[in-house]
Amino acid sequence: MKYKGFLICIILCFIGNNCVYYNTFYNAKMAYNSAIKSKKNSPNKKAPPDLLNKVIEKCGKIIKYSPNSRWVDDALILMGKAYLEKGEYDKALRKFEEIIIYYPESPFVDEALYLTGVTYLGREDYNLAIGSFNQVIRMKKGGFEDDASFRIIEAYYKKNDLDNLLLVGKDFASNFPGSPFLPRMLLLMSDAYIQRGNLEEAVKTLKEARNIAREKEDKNDIDEKYAIALIKKGNIDEGLSILKNLSERTTRQERIAVLTFEIVNAYLQDNKVEKALKELENFISLFPSGSYAAEACYRKGLIYEEKSRDTESAIAAYDNAMKLSPKEDIYALLTQKSAVLKAIKEYKELLANPDSSTDLPKTHFLLAEVYLFGKKNIDTALVVYKNVLDSFPETPFAPKAAMAIAWIYENEKQDSIETVNMYESIVERFPETEYSLAALKAIERLREKQGKRNIESKE
Repeated sequence: MKYKGFLICIILCFIGNNCVYYNTFYNAKMAYNSAIKSKKNSPNKKAPPDLLNKVIEKCGKIIKYSPNSRWVDDALILMGKAYLEKGEYDKALRKFEEIIIYYPESPFVDEALYLTGVTYLGREDYNLAIGSFNQVIRMKKGGFEDDASFRIIEAYYKKNDLDNLLLVGKDFASNFPGSPFLPRMLLLMSDAYIQRGNLEEAVKTLKEARNIAREKEDKNDIDEKYAIALIKKGNIDEGLSILKNLSERTTRQERIAVLTFEIVNAYLQDNKVEKALKELENFISLFPSGSYAAEACYRKGLIYEEKSRDTESAIAAYDNAMKLSPKEDIYALLTQKSAVLKAIKEYKELLANPDSSTDLPKTHFLLAEVYLFGKKNIDTALVVYKNVLDSFPETPFAPKAAMAIAWIYENEKQDSIETVNMYESIVERFPETEYSLAALKAIERLREKQGKRNIESKE
């Protein structure tokens, strides 16, 4: 009787422990589900770190305090998923590997292998990701075959391997005609066609994707890409109509910004500069601060600079954008562009209204340097350098300008004849100088190079 009672106590303790760890796992699972739900509704599509940390903490307790529990492999896979969502890829990989190595009979092995590929994809180890996904496909079980096949296409897209993307994409469409990933896969294929300039095939693929897409996010992304393809193809009004419709249906600032910038690009393609500027102004009035307002101001500056040739308005737009908390890459561009335009403006004003202290040769030369290295305007730089050479031949800036002209012909224009002609002119016009010596060496180098090419062509 005593033995019987003791046995019952042991059984009750065992059941109690299992209940405790089941409750712990249940709470971890609920926290994970809440995190994923929040991710779907979040503008930045990221799960809340506090919920993910809760998942990791609770799963960790099960693994540490009950390593032989029936919930250990459940805890490992869930913990790995939480690390994956956090972007802690090495930790996620370790958890998935633990399942594959130490729990080979677990029902989560196939999922762990698939998620290993997803983790490599997030870590940008595309070849390792493709290897993992191919292993999943070869296993032909677990229900991850179409998921893995789609992820392979995604990996090819991210590594810009368009040949393999299109090849595998066509197989996917044949093998998985009912897959929920098919609309998104067709979207990736269409983008590959657009990058290759095959707009007819892109439009055809996107029409197919539009017909089968059911998820709202898929539909919106496909419609946006379809509009872009139409605009590139020349059907600007139809494309604009789709983009405007998409913009009117969303309230998310990021989404409105993306669509606005696409609308602006369409107007610029159609040479409707004023409409492009108006679109940006409307966006700024709607969202007057933040990184997207800064980018809108930056784009205004580009239009003023490159389309309207309005330096004053461009500088004002760039300077205004810098006050609106732009993203780091945009801020760097703004700083550079504003400085370049201000330098050009300063030098042009000096040349337009020179006084006795104005060093004209130097100012012309510095203006040419800004056009070449700051604005990347090769043709204008060439004109200004030639002006220095012809108008101020006796100054120290003439041979410098001549060397710059030769450099442009060689490195930017790839015109070997004009390059040699300029170097020969330097030798003749500026003998026994550092410039003539440099020019002679350059001529010798270019002739040796040409000689090697002649020998190779004969072979």
